[in-house]
Amino acid sequence: MITGLKSSLSLDIAEIFKPLIVDPIIFSLINKRQLTKKNFDYLEGEICYLNEEGKKKFITAWEERLKQSINHRVLKRNTSYRYLIRLECYKLVKHFIGDDVYKPLKAWW
Repeated sequence: MITGLKSSLSLDIAEIFKPLIVDPIIFSLINKRQLTKKNFDYLEGEICYLNEEGKKKFITAWEERLKQSINHRVLKRNTSYRYLIRLECYKLVKHFIGDDVYKPLKAWW
């Protein structure tokens, strides 16, 4: 039960950040032609997935994006995307223990 809950929660948190972090990475890699057809393999001719080289390119871009920072409007300082994810998790913890009502992240940048 708890393992399922943890998995589900991590997937829910990931959904918050996909349009803010993952989608821009994918579009950037494709637009800059850093990811091409040779970075994909096909299963049964229809299912497309990243091969090892493609995964490495994506993970490198992912790590670089997490290091980038934005000016946090509440903290009034630069905050990395990695720390922004952590802050969102802290807000969820406060909500779960009843300290605060959860207010979802709204991109301001």
